[in-house]
Amino acid sequence: MIGWDSRVLLKHYLEEGLSKAEIARRLGISRKTVGRWVKSGQLDRDVEAGFVRYKPRPKTPVKLDPYKAYVRARLEAFPELSAVRLLEEIRAAGYPGGLTQLKLYVREMRPQPPAEPVVRFETGPGE
Repeated sequence: MIGWDSRVLLKHYLEEGLSKAEIARRLGISRKTVGRWVKSGQLDRDVEAGFVRYKPRPKTPVKLDPYKAYVRARLEAFPELSAVRLLEEIRAAGYPGGLTQLKLYVREMRPQPPAEPVVRFETGPGE
């Protein structure tokens, strides 16, 4: 991605008529990178527009998606249920995926007990 300051300098140097090699030397980048920036058309955008804001990527569907509600319900009823046992149950329901994806989801959804507070134990010097 081209930084705003680099884009302004590159556009300025191109308007001055400098070669790609000279621009690359001044910006401290490869000559091929300068060519790629020019070809990409990002220099034609309005310089005042500032940085480009990208949207977060959409979540990709996984094989476990149709079975997540079932797994969540089983974990609420039986919090100590293992991922291997859950795999057997959802495989019987038609789950085509593997154990690793299920284990990651179970680890994320399993209710965690609150951590016990740490009781400090201090001794005096030489004791």
